[in-house]
Amino acid sequence: MMVAGRLVTRANGRQRVRACAVAVLLTMTSVSTAVAQQVDEAPQRATRGQLEARLTQIDRELAAARSGQKVRLQEAASGIRDRLEKGDFHPGDRFVLILRQDSVRADTLVVRDSLRVAVLNLPEFSVAGVLRAELEDKLGDHVARFLRNAAVRTTLLTRVSVTGAVRNPGFYYADPDRPINDLLTMAGGPMPEANLSKMRVTRVGRTVSTGKATGQAIEQGRTLEAMNIQSGDTVHIPLKRKVNWQLIIQLAFITTSLLFAFLQFIQWYYGRDGA
Repeated sequence: MMVAGRLVTRANGRQRVRACAVAVLLTMTSVSTAVAQQVDEAPQRATRGQLEARLTQIDRELAAARSGQKVRLQEAASGIRDRLEKGDFHPGDRFVLILRQDSVRADTLVVRDSLRVAVLNLPEFSVAGVLRAELEDKLGDHVARFLRNAAVRTTLLTRVSVTGAVRNPGFYYADPDRPINDLLTMAGGPMPEANLSKMRVTRVGRTVSTGKATGQAIEQGRTLEAMNIQSGDTVHIPLKRKVNWQLIIQLAFITTSLLFAFLQFIQWYYGRDGA
């Protein structure tokens, strides 16, 4: 009896150790997931001071990060340094300029390969090294050199590729303050067989948002800015998985026919031996 009691005690101890190990693994997984979600790039319209503060925070986190987390942190730090040095604009980006003076003039400006834009009938303006948060002030200073009492307003546009189960897939420019639902409407709206709960956002081949998070974003009407969708990103809407009943019926018929033929053969074979 004493031996049996010791064996039971040891077994219970092993189960506790296993339970603790599982708990530790789950905790580590959740922590690593949370860190991975927090490492994402700073918002599109972050100021230079906010980017520098985020970079300082990442440098501190790198000192205590594990090897798997360091890669994500280093990628985020590299992206922020590029933004601080090169700015936020790339060839093909667009923004709306509204110029108020004696009258109101508006135009959609396109960033050229030289990272310059044509500002109405004024000399060109360079967006090299300019952050999105700095655009309005810097462009206002540029206009003030040539026009008096001119007020400048800008509306940034986010270039997004919409693919998958939408009626008109393609590239679209949208105000980052517009809900993700409006972007899908611009693409003709989802098709009836679209699986919106599985919408996926990718950036340079890397998935940045998918599954439950994107499904909730659509339900809540979150904006492109809130979802951290950036120019060049791809929003993909997959199709719902359908059961091909016709194929299943055909396979079932073929299987049944083969089984029946096999039984007929067995019956013939043994019947021949008996004869």
